[in-house]
Amino acid sequence: MSGTQTLERAFLLLRVIAASGQQGASLDELRAAIGCSQATAYRLLQYLRRQGFVRGAVPRGRYVLGYELFALGAQAGNASALRERARPVLLRLAQRFGDSFFLLVADGHQVLCLDMLAGELPVQSYSGAVGGRIPMGVGQASQVLLAWLGRSERNEILAHNAATLRLDYGLEVERITASLPSVKRLGYASGLVDKRLPGYTGLAVPILDVSGQPLGALSCALARPRMTDARRQALAQVMKEEAQRLVVALES
Repeated sequence: MSGTQTLERAFLLLRVIAASGQQGASLDELRAAIGCSQATAYRLLQYLRRQGFVRGAVPRGRYVLGYELFALGAQAGNASALRERARPVLLRLAQRFGDSFFLLVADGHQVLCLDMLAGELPVQSYSGAVGGRIPMGVGQASQVLLAWLGRSERNEILAHNAATLRLDYGLEVERITASLPSVKRLGYASGLVDKRLPGYTGLAVPILDVSGQPLGALSCALARPRMTDARRQALAQVMKEEAQRLVVALES
């Protein structure tokens, strides 16, 4: 087995273990998932365990993610201090409006939730939790991130995600693209209704650096009946102000 193949299988093991949740994954389940012998799966598991990426679960014989991944993730998620500086922003927004607020960034063809703060009312969101990923094109944060990307990069991302957007969310690329000029003109996105979470909406604003490139997006999620015109305008104004304040803090 080549070094590249070993690395690919180790990463696949981690993803399978992550998907197994709190109950963990057994050696047999992992072996079947990566298509190798029991001995090979066991060697990979023991190596990952020594590095702190995997640990034993209860009951015995099952495996969950190790704490070293948490430590690495905390560092990766705070590149340029964005997550650290955004935390007080999310807190102020949640306290003021009572809704759930999120910090999201573009990561290849996906949007990644770097942080979130739940509001007073329970809400469903596309990303689900910190570390959650969604295809670029889904949700209001995707809209603002796409609106400020270059055309060629945006078109490549949407072409790559087109089938997933259509089949899983009922979103057509043409509809997403048509919404972007308005998003850029208004400076915020309100999201497009899809078949996955039709009862929820939200609002997102871009976090733009001094050159106008998107560092990420601030987003909120709430039940659709709560999004009155007055609330939308209030959210847009305050979230824009907070995004600008965040950029100043990052530059200081």
